[in-house]
Amino acid sequence: MRRTVTQKETEELFNLCEKYGVVFYDVQIEIVDHLALLIEEQWEKTPGLSFNIALNSAVSSFGTSNITKITREKEKEVNRKYNLLLWKYFIEFYKWPKLLITIVFTLGLLLLFQIADHTKTILLIYSGLVLVGFAFYLIRIFPKFKIKGKSGELFLLATIQSQIMSIGVILLQIPLLINNIFKWKKIESINNVFVLVAISFMIVFFSILLYANLFFLQKKIKEHFKEQFPEFAK
Repeated sequence: MRRTVTQKETEELFNLCEKYGVVFYDVQIEIVDHLALLIEEQWEKTPGLSFNIALNSAVSSFGTSNITKITREKEKEVNRKYNLLLWKYFIEFYKWPKLLITIVFTLGLLLLFQIADHTKTILLIYSGLVLVGFAFYLIRIFPKFKIKGKSGELFLLATIQSQIMSIGVILLQIPLLINNIFKWKKIESINNVFVLVAISFMIVFFSILLYANLFFLQKKIKEHFKEQFPEFAK
């Protein structure tokens, strides 16, 4: 009968990962799988080998530098994956047929600016709505997306979520920055149609990017988390 790593021995492998500074559970799993495979390969050749000797040999052949390398590569891989998803989703709004929605919203804003003839007030209202909406999102919506372990496990995917939230907070500064520019220049309204087109375009651009970060990506991360770790899914 082929000897395999037991549950207790697997726990020791997880403890070893923590010893080498691997804090993310989803990264630990990959390293534990690598080490377990190396240990079981040794047992096939030498069935009477103790777990500790097989483990030391596996760590020596695997290399502690590889543990750090896997952690870094996993972080880069996950970041690259979600950055690609973000931009693919975002670019769809500038391709047909979603391009039509983008154009309609941009022209609608331009028309509002021209009818209201009070650019600064509209920008202030928009900024206020964005800030109130973000506060509501943090309190009521984000908790549904948030990744949590059952026993305090840390996940790389949860870190990516936090990074995306940080990007969202940075994006929120853009409307405030525009309002500050208006205040600094003492401008209340703009009549130049080309400038208004540019402002309308930027607002729609910013809104799509913010939505993609806070809703689309967060939803995708939670879906992927449930697929990978159904035992932690809520």
